[in-house]
Amino acid sequence: MSRTLLALMVPEAEPLIGDLRARLDPAAKLGLAAHITLVYPFLDSERITPAVEERLRTVAAARQPLAFHLDAVRMFPSTVWLAPSPSAAIGALAAALQLAFPERPRRDREFPEYIPHVSVARDVRRDREAIAAALEERLHANGPVPCLAGQVHVMERAPDGWKTRLVVTLGGAPTDAGETGGGARRGRTIR
Repeated sequence: MSRTLLALMVPEAEPLIGDLRARLDPAAKLGLAAHITLVYPFLDSERITPAVEERLRTVAAARQPLAFHLDAVRMFPSTVWLAPSPSAAIGALAAALQLAFPERPRRDREFPEYIPHVSVARDVRRDREAIAAALEERLHANGPVPCLAGQVHVMERAPDGWKTRLVVTLGGAPTDAGETGGGARRGRTIR
């Protein structure tokens, strides 16, 4: 039994934040590439049946690909993250997925509102201001990161790290995926 999550992968962010995530985000150390979590936890892996996959396809087919920029550095109490803009369509997709899967497990603590974000550094209470300042410098030097998310990824936590279980195209047909959640590095050169 493995826990899963639904995510928008954001490979465009890797050139800007990949090295920071590799050092400062435990999920990156387990192979989970830059992403925006839509639903976590989703379902335990053995509960992802063909009927669940079809429900996921239906929700994804009703949504269009999402264009946004990562253009601001923000912080939670122990996390430094990049904010997408605009974020309303991402929030609407997350809400639709949550509504479509009421049987998903709940977290021990629920957050009052969903905030789309790409985590860069987690569990960094003491150093978070310095990390945020360094990330601000990078973002200022390189400008907003343009992103286009056209797929919802079902990511599964395997014993050796995160893996892609299924990829469903927004506004279209699903594609199966057996690759890891590492994601390809692409984008522009970072100064």
